[in-house]
Amino acid sequence: MEHRRISLGRNLFQLGLRLGALGAVAIGSAGGSLALALARAAGCGAALAGGEVRFHDGRCAACAAWLGQYYQLPASLFLRQTGGDVTCWVLDHLGRLFDPPAFRQPCSPCTGTWDLLVGVDQAWAADRCAGVRRSGSVCALGPDGLTLALERMGYIIVPPRPGVPTLRSDQEGFSLTLEWNGSTRSLPGTDALEAAASWRFDREQIPAFRPNTQLL
Repeated sequence: MEHRRISLGRNLFQLGLRLGALGAVAIGSAGGSLALALARAAGCGAALAGGEVRFHDGRCAACAAWLGQYYQLPASLFLRQTGGDVTCWVLDHLGRLFDPPAFRQPCSPCTGTWDLLVGVDQAWAADRCAGVRRSGSVCALGPDGLTLALERMGYIIVPPRPGVPTLRSDQEGFSLTLEWNGSTRSLPGTDALEAAASWRFDREQIPAFRPNTQLL
């Protein structure tokens, strides 16, 4: 296990060199100390390549993708630890998975900088639901950003119960499904928060008007 951790650290340092050579990279992690240490290893590589490293406290990969797009960064990196395993998302300026080019000398003559961005989940939620007002009770299952966005829109968040719609996101906040009245369907959007902002509970719960043909 110790050898594996060291090997992962070397790999993430090398990845950091490649990302730092692009100019700037947002880096985040969740799930445990190994993911955090590997994120720092990548940050070291990126800074030594001359890149601007922006560590952040976002708690899922979709939030990391949004951050990179919002700041127009060439790349973002997010690591999720589950037990002893670590999953890595390397995303381009459009939030798509990509393989950064190989690192080639010479690197920047100056060491890059480290910055820390806090409140990223809240900023993600605020951006996705800006100007959106809703009402009603919903159940939210997913990353913290989903709950923050729904509360900001005006929904009351309640535990699962009959008759209440459940908005369920995958762990990383990329997709959103609606579970209600025994049916499940996917909601469209670039990520779970955009999908939640586009969905209107108040319209969904009103049955379509049908004329009473017996009176015609």
